[in-house]
Amino acid sequence: MQSPPSQPTRPRIHLIANSHIDPVWLWDRYEGIDEVINTFRSACDRLDEYPSLRFTASSITFYKWVEEYAPEVFERIRDHVHNGRWEITGGWLVETDCNLPTEASFRKSAELSGEYVADRFGMQTPVAYSPDSFGHAATLPRLLAETGFKYYFFTRPQEYEKNDLPGNLFYWQYEDSRVLCYRLKYHYSQGARLAARIESALADEAFLRHGAACYFFGVGDHGGGPTKDEIDFLVAKQGSVQDTQLLFSTCLEFMREAEKLPDIPVYEGDLHMHAVGCYSINRELKQSIRSAEHGLEYVQRLLDASGASDSRALDGLWEKTIFNQFHDIMPGSCAPRAAAQAIAEMGGVRDEIGWTGYRRLKGLSTRMPVACPEGEFRIFNSLPQPITGPFEIESFAYFRDGAPFMDGAGREIPIQWITPSVNCFNRRWLFVDTIPAQTMKSYCFGPGDSSGEQNMDHRFLDGDRVTAGKYTVTAPGTIADSSSNLPLLSSPIRLGVVPDDSDTWSHGLSGYGEAEAYFEPVSSSVNLGPLASFLLVRQEYRKSTAEMLFTVYEDLPFTDLSINIFWGETRNLLKMEVKPTASFQSPLVCGPGGTIAKRREGREEPLHGWLLTPGLGIVQDGAFAFDAPGGLLRITLVRSCLYAYDLNTKIDPLGPLTHTDLQQHSFRFRFFFDDGLTADDVDKLHAALIEPFSVIRENK
Repeated sequence: MQSPPSQPTRPRIHLIANSHIDPVWLWDRYEGIDEVINTFRSACDRLDEYPSLRFTASSITFYKWVEEYAPEVFERIRDHVHNGRWEITGGWLVETDCNLPTEASFRKSAELSGEYVADRFGMQTPVAYSPDSFGHAATLPRLLAETGFKYYFFTRPQEYEKNDLPGNLFYWQYEDSRVLCYRLKYHYSQGARLAARIESALADEAFLRHGAACYFFGVGDHGGGPTKDEIDFLVAKQGSVQDTQLLFSTCLEFMREAEKLPDIPVYEGDLHMHAVGCYSINRELKQSIRSAEHGLEYVQRLLDASGASDSRALDGLWEKTIFNQFHDIMPGSCAPRAAAQAIAEMGGVRDEIGWTGYRRLKGLSTRMPVACPEGEFRIFNSLPQPITGPFEIESFAYFRDGAPFMDGAGREIPIQWITPSVNCFNRRWLFVDTIPAQTMKSYCFGPGDSSGEQNMDHRFLDGDRVTAGKYTVTAPGTIADSSSNLPLLSSPIRLGVVPDDSDTWSHGLSGYGEAEAYFEPVSSSVNLGPLASFLLVRQEYRKSTAEMLFTVYEDLPFTDLSINIFWGETRNLLKMEVKPTASFQSPLVCGPGGTIAKRREGREEPLHGWLLTPGLGIVQDGAFAFDAPGGLLRITLVRSCLYAYDLNTKIDPLGPLTHTDLQQHSFRFRFFFDDGLTADDVDKLHAALIEPFSVIRENK
């Protein structure tokens, strides 16, 4: 039997020639395509000139661009890959943001990338690669391991931002999944600094202590790759260093050597904190991507329900969505024209999602006979569990005042007329019913007269208090138990304004300070109904206005809160403050692919669909960040800063300034006051909140 290879007798530094390329940042994607092609052509030239050199590049979208726009370069890359000189790494379409995308996005990116690399290059990569992403969710080891990755490279947070890692080489674990991680201490964009930095690395005992270390070199950000000067310097250095081996290598070769080292420590948890401002800035862009993610998952369920044979019909839309999750797009740190380009593209994705969904729903609907000659409304629940909840129908036709509202089985269902979305001739109704899992249910206004009283008055009147079912809400935002009148939150829900003079990324910050001002109520009004009652609180702060619409239901176990804000404050952020009762503990949140326990402190954290603490669950749509200082939960709603402003640059106060997020914003929250809720429960409750429940209209 062949003996295992012996460990090197001297420390080894694996020199990784690469080019970190931002396809979008201070430039748009078209400029990014140009730079990818130029960089890859240059890398091929360097490989031809230096026989010992190796080159590493990630982002499968880049290879697709080169194949389409520079096929001669693509063929050169294929030859170098075949000869072991060019390493394809990463295994995702782009170096994505690693906090905000959903689980489905990460899985689809790995799937699409793996198929392309296998088809074009006949290989797969076990190396995941995010050297520039701004932080990494604690759940990623599961997603990485389950999609074929064994190794993970990252840079941020750096040592000064997170000093509690057991080393730069460690196993990163989530529950029963783990990957071998390496934090790059010496990484991309060396350029003119290479000589000084390589000397620092050679004298860095912590860097060399494992016996194997990894050193990235090459010009980056806007592309470039390894330069002749860099390569010549390193070739000369290889022959002049006496106590350390320097070798041109690849990420995979380094990891295969590193995993043989003894006593590699294990770490569990998020890899934070860096660029916490990117969890909230440029909200319109984030929301457009999130809507596309949810829409793609919804339409896939429709395709499955309708028996569609093409399981890959949505791949093109997924590719566009995942590209815009790049770590300078979805985090909002790109230039204005790049952000506008992304928002426009995501609008196109959502439009195609809408058409695809409508076609499938219409196909399902046409299989069902129309029983009501006056016309029917069909609502489909695509989820794998039944949903009991408030449903709404808004229509210009198919109704008659006083007619019974009936389901397809002929059962009359109470309805309540609520405020329509337009002040014109539409009607809008709310009703409560259960729609079985993956079922389309019909409703109509039948013949004759209703057997019960229908509330047809949707006007709001002066008032500051509503009660229905289990809850009472009092302006400006106190929620109490309707039976005992005991508060369910320790103080009213408030909108707090926090000054923020940090840059776009909030470099140097791990969180934001206390609110220095609050929106003040200017009016409140109520609409009382048999199924639901509404409290509308209008508030103002300087140039900004907010409408907070609370809804309590007679027969549903939650309170809804919709917030519409016109935000006009520059260099400030807005937080919704929720103060749970004295039993408040550190919250659980959903991350991409699992649940993450967060600490009760002032660190700004990324937010997906829900937060859970004993006695309180909040599911939401529209926010992307929160913190939990002391006894508060503070959900970040809006943060306005300058586009792509770095604190190392100077602002011309007399010149033109372009701010993000000065516009209308809408949010939805659903509050559950239940000690028995589990993470699985809130996952399902969030799915019900974001399910579109689109209405299809049929008539004889």
